[in-house]
Amino acid sequence: MTQVLEQSLNTGAVYVGNLLGKEKFKINLKKFGFGEKTGIDLPGEVAGSISNLSSLRDIDYATASFGQGISVTPLQLAMAVSAIANEGKLMKPYIVDKIIDESGAEIKNQPEIKREVMRKETAEILTKMLVSVVRIGYDNRAGVKGYFVAGKTGTAQVPKSDGRGYSDKVTHSFVGFAPAFNPRFLIFIQLNEPSGNRFAANTLPASFRNLAEYILNYYEVPPDEKYRALSIFASL
Repeated sequence: MTQVLEQSLNTGAVYVGNLLGKEKFKINLKKFGFGEKTGIDLPGEVAGSISNLSSLRDIDYATASFGQGISVTPLQLAMAVSAIANEGKLMKPYIVDKIIDESGAEIKNQPEIKREVMRKETAEILTKMLVSVVRIGYDNRAGVKGYFVAGKTGTAQVPKSDGRGYSDKVTHSFVGFAPAFNPRFLIFIQLNEPSGNRFAANTLPASFRNLAEYILNYYEVPPDEKYRALSIFASL
């Protein structure tokens, strides 16, 4: 399955979806927050849609396994992947850190766990797999020297305006977090309808790396690769 992620194999995703079965597949999508609003403190949030899975058609579940036929927001996707970084805990996102009233009193927002979506051990396995994607797979340009970085690209076809099938246009995305085993930040980048390049692996990893390098340097996060290198991949 690590190689499925490294090579972005849709057929591998369909295989896993079939192993799960339709009921568990849909339940897990909902657990990660897809199809519902995140509750962030911004107006006008939409929930995305996984309603086509109610039909129970095989084709709908097959395409959903690799991210098509359903709609999700960038924030939903970032929140879902952050659950891996947060040891299996799905966190409620927020924008405002604190409010200071006229008297100087502070009301500070605190991190809020929405629910646990996977075991800590499972999250660590997935993190190792996503590190391998950056180190070995198509996304190797996203790596930052001296750090373990977890990440994955996405290339999605854009639906036609009449709702019948897909156009030749695509949406590129990249999501990743670092340092992978003690995360300080998660970055989600989306590129709508790029021209001249079909796949996100060719457009976004370098941009992610540049931003990640800046954040790591700005916050003076010490490198972690050297002292963890002997143990992290022992189980892969």
